[in-house]
Amino acid sequence: AALLQLFFPDGSLSLFGEEGGILKETIVWSGFTFLLGFLVVFRSSQSYARWWEGCAAAHRMRAEWFEACCTCISFMSHCGADPDMSDHFKQVLVRLISMLHAASLADLETAGSEGGGRGYEDLSYDYELLSPEDLDQETLDMLSTQQGCKVELIYGWVQHFVMEHVHAGILTTPPPLLTRAFQQMSAGLVEYHNCLRLATVPFPFAYSQTC
Repeated sequence: AALLQLFFPDGSLSLFGEEGGILKETIVWSGFTFLLGFLVVFRSSQSYARWWEGCAAAHRMRAEWFEACCTCISFMSHCGADPDMSDHFKQVLVRLISMLHAASLADLETAGSEGGGRGYEDLSYDYELLSPEDLDQETLDMLSTQQGCKVELIYGWVQHFVMEHVHAGILTTPPPLLTRAFQQMSAGLVEYHNCLRLATVPFPFAYSQTC
């Protein structure tokens, strides 16, 4: 509009003649600017909604896993198990949760990238972890050779690790209370897949072409 006013101050385009001045007969111009403005606002609002949904899901994922870890540790504090075994449970659980969160962030970072996809790079090793070297070498070797689904693998390890201590009689919390930790872990995995959905599913083709 500013350029038209600059080059055609009288509001007329010689191509259409005096009576067809686009700045004098503004019906078409008003319709065009309204449609353009609507499309820009619509696309921006949709993009912002997707960004905010992904950000909120990532924070909920972290919060759910953190709360599950704290819940299990609080249960161990009053189970009356051997102090050494209780301390071993806490140390390994915290390291597994730390690795789980780092692997999920690395997976989300590479999701949808060209030539990459899930597990394209071991970016989880670039994040700061809680002493992963304290885990057994077999676990580290299996994780390093795993090309995809690292999040699901570590998630399964966490659940298996907790159930091992329940079966051994070390984690003696009543099942109705213990199940809350598993529900929190499950909720965190759901939020992870919500983030993955936003990272891998592109903006609808019809909207991208229209807007």
